[in-house]
Amino acid sequence: MNFLSIDIGGTNLKYALINEFGQIIVKGTNAANTDDQAQFLRSLYKIIDLHCHDIQGMGFSLPGVVDPTTKKLLASARLSFLEKSDFFNDLQHKYGLPVTIENDSNCAALAEKWQGQLTSEKNAAMIVLGTGIGSAIFLNDRLIRGNHFAASEPSFMVINQSAAGVEKTAALLSATGMIEDIGHHLHLPNAKDGQRVFAQIMAGETYAWTAFTAFCDQVALLIYNIQSVLDLNKFVIGGGISSQPILIKQLRVSFKKWHQISPLSERTLTIPEIVSANFYNDANLIGAIVPLVKIVKK
Repeated sequence: MNFLSIDIGGTNLKYALINEFGQIIVKGTNAANTDDQAQFLRSLYKIIDLHCHDIQGMGFSLPGVVDPTTKKLLASARLSFLEKSDFFNDLQHKYGLPVTIENDSNCAALAEKWQGQLTSEKNAAMIVLGTGIGSAIFLNDRLIRGNHFAASEPSFMVINQSAAGVEKTAALLSATGMIEDIGHHLHLPNAKDGQRVFAQIMAGETYAWTAFTAFCDQVALLIYNIQSVLDLNKFVIGGGISSQPILIKQLRVSFKKWHQISPLSERTLTIPEIVSANFYNDANLIGAIVPLVKIVKK
């Protein structure tokens, strides 16, 4: 059995054919110009039409607040034109195939729960670093959604009280932004070249290292705040940047700094494991088919 997985991200629309064992058969990427609704939908239908005769269902990984039971996107900065619409129910009817939708961070966590770093964890979290920052949390072996499907939204956490408006929050805490900032400052031919940026970070270039460690400190602050409330065993870091070993090493260093903020916090809070995800950038794609596999196998 094969399934079509579609991950609508902050920068790209990624898709893959994935079998029931979670193995990616083929995958591709298109630019996700969600500002042009007509162009975006044409790109989406083109992908579906190409693969619809070879699949047993479609799974979507979406940015925003998702109600998977009604197949409705409730709120999304990127896909506001789909909010509260019957678009995904209509897709199911149009193609005669089961369709599931899920929040992108939840998809990443479901992938890691299925076959990755979360398989044996009852109380743990996934932190996804990309264009923005997302998270998903398992408590007592259950994915936490909240009363209004808006649980685990770290972008709204206040991390800088002295700033104004959205800049007070983690909404602008972007791995992509950090890389581009360093790339522009160093006048790289391609400011988005993460490999070259991380080469500079690991070489200890002053600006690159300062920007990188400041980013890690802010991410670790979010982890510390979540840990202080939920007392989790493990935090799994996802997104393409998570393949960089120096990131995990520095997040552990940064977390310990927050952990030592007071003698009482040191004695009270347990330092969780902080590890890289198994699936890196493919986690959303793989996790999006987890609900489909369960439906088809019933």
